[in-house]
Amino acid sequence: MRKCPVRFWERFRRNNIHSMKHAHTYNLSVADVAEHFALNPRTIRARLQSGDLDGVRTDGQWRLCWADVFAAEQGPTPSKARLASYKRPLLSKKGFGSEWKLSKRTVERRIAEGLPTRKVFGSVRIAPHDAENWMRKRFNIPSARQKAKRRQQQAHEKQEQSGSATA
Repeated sequence: MRKCPVRFWERFRRNNIHSMKHAHTYNLSVADVAEHFALNPRTIRARLQSGDLDGVRTDGQWRLCWADVFAAEQGPTPSKARLASYKRPLLSKKGFGSEWKLSKRTVERRIAEGLPTRKVFGSVRIAPHDAENWMRKRFNIPSARQKAKRRQQQAHEKQEQSGSATA
């Protein structure tokens, strides 16, 4: 019978003990995490292999959990109440600028003014939820819910006016 090298068993134990303990939470692939961070999947794999990002390798595939993803972001861990909004993909400076129709210089100015950011492996990323709240408070921009409510009220007023005009 052939004996396996000790190194193999050390690696096996390290990877599998961790995955057995939390097997149900490791549901993110490298592509999912790359999309969330707005990075290339090769960058995520390199960070996993270097140990900068925690994950489990099963059947030749890396799997990650949200706790490990949030730990890699240099920013506050979201509370349970706001967890779903933080699972949306982060925006780069360019992505934030295109979403809000701002130049790169203006985005950098907003960051200097206090726009909440998260650092991911040296890259600045912006959580859409935080950015929306900050922009709304800073520039008195109505939220999507407020806009929808206003449109609903206007439509209701229009119906009342058209109804009273025919009567």
